Amino acid sequence: METLNQLLDLKEPGVMDYVHLQGVYFIHSIQALFKHHGDLMQFITTVGDPRYAFLIYFPLSYCLHRHTGIQVIWLACISEWLNAVLKWILHGERPYWWIHEIQQHDHVMHPVSLQQYSLTCETGPGIPSGHAMITAAVMYVMMRSFNKHALPSNRNDLKFMIWCLYGMLLFAVNISRLFIATHFPHQVVAGTIAGMLLGEVIKHEHVSKLALPHYLGWCTLLLILVAVTYYTILLIGLDPFWSIAKAVKWCANPDWVHPDTSLFFSIDRDISTLSGFGVSLYLAKRLKVDSELRNPLVKCLQIILSIAVTLTMESYKIPHQNELIFYIGGFIKFFSMVNIVVVVIPYCLKKCFEPVERIKNS
Repeated sequence: METLNQLLDLKEPGVMDYVHLQGVYFIHSIQALFKHHGDLMQFITTVGDPRYAFLIYFPLSYCLHRHTGIQVIWLACISEWLNAVLKWILHGERPYWWIHEIQQHDHVMHPVSLQQYSLTCETGPGIPSGHAMITAAVMYVMMRSFNKHALPSNRNDLKFMIWCLYGMLLFAVNISRLFIATHFPHQVVAGTIAGMLLGEVIKHEHVSKLALPHYLGWCTLLLILVAVTYYTILLIGLDPFWSIAKAVKWCANPDWVHPDTSLFFSIDRDISTLSGFGVSLYLAKRLKVDSELRNPLVKCLQIILSIAVTLTMESYKIPHQNELIFYIGGFIKFFSMVNIVVVVIPYCLKKCFEPVERIKNS
Protein backbone atom coordinates (compact mmCIF):
# COMPACT_ATOMS: atom_id res chain seq x y z
CA MET A 1 0.00 0.00 0.00
CA GLU A 2 1.33 3.44 -0.93
CA THR A 3 2.49 5.73 1.87
CA LEU A 4 0.49 8.81 2.77
CA ASN A 5 3.30 11.12 1.59
CA GLN A 6 3.18 9.50 -1.84
CA LEU A 7 -0.58 9.71 -1.99
CA LEU A 8 -0.93 13.32 -0.88
CA ASP A 9 2.27 14.86 -2.19
CA LEU A 10 2.72 16.58 1.17
CA LYS A 11 5.93 16.64 3.21
CA GLU A 12 4.15 16.69 6.55
CA PRO A 13 0.53 15.57 6.22
CA GLY A 14 -1.67 16.50 9.16
CA VAL A 15 -3.49 14.16 11.50
CA MET A 16 -6.78 14.62 9.63
CA ASP A 17 -5.09 13.63 6.37
CA TYR A 18 -4.26 10.26 7.92
CA VAL A 19 -7.78 9.95 9.35
CA HIS A 20 -9.43 10.84 6.04
CA LEU A 21 -7.23 8.52 4.00
CA GLN A 22 -7.83 5.57 6.29
CA GLY A 23 -11.51 6.45 6.20
CA VAL A 24 -11.49 6.32 2.39
CA TYR A 25 -9.92 2.84 2.47
CA PHE A 26 -12.56 1.69 4.96
CA ILE A 27 -15.42 3.16 2.90
CA HIS A 28 -14.02 1.50 -0.22
CA SER A 29 -14.04 -1.86 1.56
CA ILE A 30 -17.64 -1.29 2.74
CA GLN A 31 -18.72 -0.48 -0.81
CA ALA A 32 -16.99 -3.62 -2.09
CA LEU A 33 -18.59 -5.77 0.62
CA PHE A 34 -22.13 -4.53 -0.03
CA LYS A 35 -21.82 -3.76 -3.75
CA HIS A 36 -24.84 -5.93 -4.58
CA HIS A 37 -26.97 -4.35 -1.85
CA GLY A 38 -26.95 -0.70 -2.87
CA ASP A 39 -30.73 -0.34 -2.72
CA LEU A 40 -30.83 -1.82 0.78
CA MET A 41 -28.09 0.53 1.98
CA GLN A 42 -29.94 3.53 0.59
CA PHE A 43 -33.17 2.37 2.25
CA ILE A 44 -31.38 2.07 5.60
CA THR A 45 -29.89 5.55 5.27
CA THR A 46 -33.40 6.83 4.51
CA VAL A 47 -34.67 5.25 7.73
CA GLY A 48 -32.09 7.34 9.60
CA ASP A 49 -32.95 10.54 7.73
CA PRO A 50 -33.48 13.40 10.25
CA ARG A 51 -36.70 14.33 8.40
CA TYR A 52 -38.40 11.19 9.64
CA ALA A 53 -37.95 12.27 13.25
CA PHE A 54 -40.45 15.01 12.35
CA LEU A 55 -42.56 13.11 9.82
CA ILE A 56 -42.99 9.67 11.43
CA TYR A 57 -41.38 9.23 14.85
CA PHE A 58 -42.89 12.39 16.37
CA PRO A 59 -46.54 11.84 15.30
CA LEU A 60 -46.31 8.15 16.18
CA SER A 61 -44.91 8.73 19.66
CA TYR A 62 -47.12 11.77 20.35
CA CYS A 63 -50.31 9.87 19.52
CA LEU A 64 -49.29 6.89 21.66
CA HIS A 65 -47.77 8.71 24.64
CA ARG A 66 -47.90 12.50 24.87
CA HIS A 67 -44.88 12.95 27.15
CA THR A 68 -42.69 10.78 24.91
CA GLY A 69 -43.88 12.68 21.83
CA ILE A 70 -42.89 15.98 23.43
CA GLN A 71 -39.45 14.59 24.26
CA VAL A 72 -39.08 13.34 20.67
CA ILE A 73 -39.94 16.73 19.13
CA TRP A 74 -37.52 18.50 21.48
CA LEU A 75 -34.76 16.03 20.73
CA ALA A 76 -35.38 16.22 16.99
CA CYS A 77 -35.16 20.02 17.02
CA ILE A 78 -32.33 20.47 19.52
CA SER A 79 -30.16 17.65 18.15
CA GLU A 80 -30.55 18.86 14.55
CA TRP A 81 -29.90 22.48 15.57
CA LEU A 82 -26.82 21.49 17.60
CA ASN A 83 -25.67 19.27 14.75
CA ALA A 84 -25.86 22.19 12.32
CA VAL A 85 -23.92 24.53 14.63
CA LEU A 86 -21.24 21.89 15.29
CA LYS A 87 -20.88 21.29 11.55
CA TRP A 88 -20.28 25.00 11.01
CA ILE A 89 -17.68 25.10 13.78
CA LEU A 90 -15.88 21.81 13.07
CA HIS A 91 -15.70 22.36 9.29
CA GLY A 92 -15.61 18.64 8.42
CA GLU A 93 -14.98 17.26 4.94
CA ARG A 94 -17.12 14.64 3.21
CA PRO A 95 -15.47 11.66 1.48
CA TYR A 96 -17.25 12.05 -1.84
CA TRP A 97 -15.67 15.48 -2.40
CA TRP A 98 -12.47 15.10 -0.33
CA ILE A 99 -11.20 12.29 -2.55
CA HIS A 100 -11.51 14.58 -5.59
CA GLU A 101 -10.15 17.68 -3.86
CA ILE A 102 -7.01 15.83 -2.79
CA GLN A 103 -6.33 14.89 -6.41
CA GLN A 104 -5.87 18.57 -7.23
CA HIS A 105 -2.38 18.35 -5.71
CA ASP A 106 0.38 17.72 -8.21
CA HIS A 107 1.66 14.15 -8.60
CA VAL A 108 -0.93 12.65 -6.28
CA MET A 109 -1.14 8.88 -6.55
CA HIS A 110 -4.82 8.11 -5.98
CA PRO A 111 -5.30 4.55 -4.67
CA VAL A 112 -9.07 4.00 -4.76
CA SER A 113 -12.27 5.49 -6.12
CA LEU A 114 -15.58 5.85 -4.28
CA GLN A 115 -18.98 5.19 -5.80
CA GLN A 116 -21.63 7.90 -5.46
CA TYR A 117 -25.37 7.31 -5.11
CA SER A 118 -28.52 9.40 -5.36
CA LEU A 119 -28.41 10.11 -1.60
CA THR A 120 -24.68 10.88 -1.44
CA CYS A 121 -24.49 14.57 -2.25
CA GLU A 122 -25.49 16.30 0.96
CA THR A 123 -24.51 19.95 1.09
CA GLY A 124 -23.51 20.53 4.71
CA PRO A 125 -20.11 19.85 6.32
CA GLY A 126 -19.49 16.30 7.49
CA ILE A 127 -18.96 16.19 11.26
CA PRO A 128 -20.88 15.11 13.25
CA SER A 129 -23.19 12.93 11.19
CA GLY A 130 -26.75 14.25 11.43
CA HIS A 131 -28.29 10.89 10.58
CA ALA A 132 -26.32 9.19 13.36
CA MET A 133 -26.80 11.96 15.92
CA ILE A 134 -30.52 12.59 15.48
CA THR A 135 -31.41 8.90 15.10
CA ALA A 136 -29.40 8.03 18.22
CA ALA A 137 -31.07 10.81 20.24
CA VAL A 138 -34.68 10.26 19.13
CA MET A 139 -34.55 6.46 19.21
CA TYR A 140 -32.92 6.53 22.65
CA VAL A 141 -35.97 8.21 24.13
CA MET A 142 -38.44 6.10 22.15
CA MET A 143 -36.79 2.81 23.14
CA ARG A 144 -36.59 3.88 26.77
CA SER A 145 -40.27 4.86 26.75
CA PHE A 146 -41.23 1.55 25.13
CA ASN A 147 -39.34 -0.38 27.82
CA LYS A 148 -40.95 1.65 30.57
CA HIS A 149 -44.56 1.78 29.40
CA ALA A 150 -45.07 -1.22 27.09
CA LEU A 151 -43.11 -3.99 28.80
CA PRO A 152 -43.61 -5.60 32.24
CA SER A 153 -41.20 -4.20 34.80
CA ASN A 154 -39.77 -7.66 35.54
CA ARG A 155 -38.97 -8.57 31.92
CA ASN A 156 -35.35 -7.46 31.81
CA ASP A 157 -34.66 -9.94 29.03
CA LEU A 158 -37.11 -8.18 26.70
CA LYS A 159 -35.75 -4.79 27.68
CA PHE A 160 -32.24 -5.98 26.87
CA MET A 161 -33.45 -7.16 23.45
CA ILE A 162 -34.95 -3.71 22.78
CA TRP A 163 -31.61 -2.06 23.54
CA CYS A 164 -29.88 -4.60 21.29
CA LEU A 165 -32.28 -3.60 18.49
CA TYR A 166 -31.40 0.02 19.19
CA GLY A 167 -27.69 -0.74 18.83
CA MET A 168 -28.25 -2.76 15.64
CA LEU A 169 -30.29 0.08 14.13
CA LEU A 170 -27.57 2.64 14.84
CA PHE A 171 -24.90 0.31 13.47
CA ALA A 172 -26.89 -0.27 10.27
CA VAL A 173 -27.54 3.46 9.75
CA ASN A 174 -23.85 4.26 10.30
CA ILE A 175 -22.70 1.58 7.85
CA SER A 176 -25.19 2.86 5.27
CA ARG A 177 -23.80 6.40 5.64
CA LEU A 178 -20.31 5.08 5.00
CA PHE A 179 -21.49 2.98 2.06
CA ILE A 180 -22.91 5.97 0.17
CA ALA A 181 -19.65 7.89 0.85
CA THR A 182 -21.29 10.82 2.55
CA HIS A 183 -19.41 10.41 5.87
CA PHE A 184 -16.06 9.27 7.22
CA PRO A 185 -16.09 6.65 10.04
CA HIS A 186 -15.09 9.11 12.78
CA GLN A 187 -17.98 11.36 11.81
CA VAL A 188 -20.69 8.73 12.33
CA VAL A 189 -19.08 7.65 15.62
CA ALA A 190 -19.05 11.26 16.85
CA GLY A 191 -22.68 11.72 15.82
CA THR A 192 -23.79 8.53 17.57
CA ILE A 193 -22.08 9.42 20.85
CA ALA A 194 -23.39 12.99 20.78
CA GLY A 195 -26.94 11.79 20.08
CA MET A 196 -26.94 9.27 22.91
CA LEU A 197 -25.60 11.85 25.38
CA LEU A 198 -28.27 14.35 24.29
CA GLY A 199 -30.98 11.71 24.69
CA GLU A 200 -29.76 11.03 28.22
CA VAL A 201 -29.87 14.76 29.06
CA ILE A 202 -33.35 15.43 27.63
CA LYS A 203 -34.91 12.43 29.41
CA HIS A 204 -34.26 14.21 32.74
CA GLU A 205 -35.81 17.50 31.62
CA HIS A 206 -39.51 18.12 32.27
CA VAL A 207 -40.18 19.48 28.79
CA SER A 208 -43.85 18.41 28.93
CA LYS A 209 -44.49 21.20 31.46
CA LEU A 210 -43.28 23.99 29.18
CA ALA A 211 -45.77 26.53 27.81
CA LEU A 212 -45.86 28.79 24.73
CA PRO A 213 -43.64 31.56 26.23
CA HIS A 214 -40.95 28.96 26.95
CA TYR A 215 -41.05 27.71 23.35
CA LEU A 216 -40.85 31.23 21.93
CA GLY A 217 -38.00 32.05 24.31
CA TRP A 218 -36.05 28.95 23.28
CA CYS A 219 -36.60 29.71 19.58
CA THR A 220 -35.32 33.25 20.09
CA LEU A 221 -32.25 31.95 21.95
CA LEU A 222 -31.50 29.39 19.22
CA LEU A 223 -31.80 32.06 16.52
CA ILE A 224 -29.45 34.40 18.41
CA LEU A 225 -26.86 31.65 18.86
CA VAL A 226 -27.07 30.76 15.16
CA ALA A 227 -26.58 34.41 14.21
CA VAL A 228 -23.59 34.73 16.54
CA THR A 229 -22.02 31.57 15.10
CA TYR A 230 -22.68 32.65 11.51
CA TYR A 231 -21.22 36.14 11.86
CA THR A 232 -18.26 34.87 13.87
CA ILE A 233 -17.41 32.56 10.97
CA LEU A 234 -17.64 35.53 8.59
CA LEU A 235 -15.48 37.73 10.85
CA ILE A 236 -12.62 35.22 10.94
CA GLY A 237 -12.64 35.12 7.14
CA LEU A 238 -14.33 31.77 6.46
CA ASP A 239 -17.19 31.04 4.11
CA PRO A 240 -20.25 29.56 5.89
CA PHE A 241 -21.39 28.10 2.57
CA TRP A 242 -18.09 26.50 1.53
CA SER A 243 -19.52 22.98 1.62
CA ILE A 244 -22.36 23.78 -0.80
CA ALA A 245 -19.87 24.81 -3.48
CA LYS A 246 -17.93 21.56 -3.01
CA ALA A 247 -21.10 19.47 -3.18
CA VAL A 248 -22.16 21.12 -6.43
CA LYS A 249 -18.66 20.82 -7.89
CA TRP A 250 -17.98 17.15 -7.11
CA CYS A 251 -21.37 15.48 -7.14
CA ALA A 252 -21.48 12.95 -9.97
CA ASN A 253 -25.02 13.97 -10.93
CA PRO A 254 -26.33 17.55 -10.44
CA ASP A 255 -29.80 16.14 -9.72
CA TRP A 256 -28.38 14.40 -6.63
CA VAL A 257 -27.50 17.68 -4.89
CA HIS A 258 -30.11 18.13 -2.15
CA PRO A 259 -30.81 21.77 -1.11
CA ASP A 260 -32.93 20.59 1.84
CA THR A 261 -29.80 19.11 3.44
CA SER A 262 -28.25 22.56 3.86
CA LEU A 263 -27.61 23.81 7.40
CA PHE A 264 -29.90 26.81 7.01
CA PHE A 265 -32.82 24.61 5.98
CA SER A 266 -32.22 22.33 8.99
CA ILE A 267 -32.26 25.33 11.32
CA ASP A 268 -35.35 26.70 9.54
CA ARG A 269 -37.12 23.37 10.15
CA ASP A 270 -36.10 23.27 13.82
CA ILE A 271 -37.26 26.80 14.64
CA SER A 272 -40.53 26.45 12.71
CA THR A 273 -41.32 23.10 14.32
CA LEU A 274 -40.47 24.17 17.86
CA SER A 275 -42.40 27.44 17.63
CA GLY A 276 -45.27 25.69 15.87
CA PHE A 277 -45.39 23.05 18.58
CA GLY A 278 -45.58 25.72 21.28
CA VAL A 279 -48.49 27.38 19.48
CA SER A 280 -50.20 24.02 18.96
CA LEU A 281 -50.01 23.19 22.69
CA TYR A 282 -51.56 26.57 23.47
CA LEU A 283 -54.38 26.01 20.96
CA ALA A 284 -54.94 22.43 22.15
CA LYS A 285 -55.35 23.69 25.71
CA ARG A 286 -57.79 26.41 24.67
CA LEU A 287 -59.84 23.98 22.55
CA LYS A 288 -59.60 21.23 25.20
CA VAL A 289 -58.10 18.78 22.71
CA ASP A 290 -56.82 15.51 24.16
CA SER A 291 -53.88 14.11 22.18
CA GLU A 292 -54.22 10.65 23.73
CA LEU A 293 -57.62 9.49 22.49
CA ARG A 294 -58.90 6.62 24.60
CA ASN A 295 -60.56 4.43 21.98
CA PRO A 296 -57.90 2.11 20.44
CA LEU A 297 -59.49 2.23 16.97
CA VAL A 298 -59.69 6.02 17.06
CA LYS A 299 -56.08 6.16 18.25
CA CYS A 300 -55.00 3.98 15.29
CA LEU A 301 -56.93 6.27 12.96
CA GLN A 302 -55.21 9.28 14.54
CA ILE A 303 -51.77 7.75 13.93
CA ILE A 304 -52.59 6.87 10.31
CA LEU A 305 -54.02 10.31 9.54
CA SER A 306 -51.13 12.12 11.26
CA ILE A 307 -48.40 10.25 9.37
CA ALA A 308 -50.35 10.44 6.11
CA VAL A 309 -50.59 14.22 6.47
CA THR A 310 -46.90 14.70 7.33
CA LEU A 311 -45.69 12.51 4.45
CA THR A 312 -48.09 14.15 2.01
CA MET A 313 -46.94 17.62 2.99
CA GLU A 314 -43.31 16.54 2.77
CA SER A 315 -43.87 15.16 -0.74
CA TYR A 316 -44.48 18.71 -1.92
CA LYS A 317 -41.05 20.10 -2.73
CA ILE A 318 -40.68 23.84 -2.31
CA PRO A 319 -39.00 25.53 -5.32
CA HIS A 320 -35.41 26.36 -4.34
CA GLN A 321 -34.57 28.77 -7.14
CA ASN A 322 -35.54 31.67 -4.88
CA GLU A 323 -33.88 31.26 -1.47
CA LEU A 324 -36.32 33.53 0.36
CA ILE A 325 -39.34 31.60 -0.92
CA PHE A 326 -37.55 28.32 -0.17
CA TYR A 327 -36.95 29.13 3.51
CA ILE A 328 -40.27 30.89 4.12
CA GLY A 329 -42.07 27.98 2.46
CA GLY A 330 -40.16 25.51 4.64
CA PHE A 331 -41.07 27.47 7.78
CA ILE A 332 -44.77 27.54 6.88
CA LYS A 333 -44.78 23.85 5.95
CA PHE A 334 -43.35 22.56 9.23
CA PHE A 335 -45.19 25.12 11.38
CA SER A 336 -48.49 24.01 9.81
CA MET A 337 -47.58 20.33 9.92
CA VAL A 338 -47.09 20.18 13.68
CA ASN A 339 -50.32 22.12 14.30
CA ILE A 340 -52.29 19.71 12.14
CA VAL A 341 -50.88 16.72 14.06
CA VAL A 342 -51.35 18.21 17.54
CA VAL A 343 -54.56 20.22 17.12
CA VAL A 344 -56.51 19.73 13.91
CA ILE A 345 -56.61 15.91 13.67
CA PRO A 346 -57.38 15.25 17.38
CA TYR A 347 -60.01 18.01 17.35
CA CYS A 348 -61.75 16.60 14.27
CA LEU A 349 -61.67 13.04 15.64
CA LYS A 350 -63.04 14.27 18.95
CA LYS A 351 -65.95 16.00 17.21
CA CYS A 352 -66.65 12.96 15.04
CA PHE A 353 -66.51 10.26 17.70
CA GLU A 354 -67.61 12.11 20.84
CA PRO A 355 -71.35 11.64 20.06
CA VAL A 356 -70.75 7.91 19.45
CA GLU A 357 -68.98 7.55 22.81
CA ARG A 358 -71.86 9.36 24.55
CA ILE A 359 -74.39 6.98 23.03
CA LYS A 360 -72.35 3.95 24.11
CA ASN A 361 -72.03 5.23 27.66
CA SER A 362 -75.71 6.20 28.02
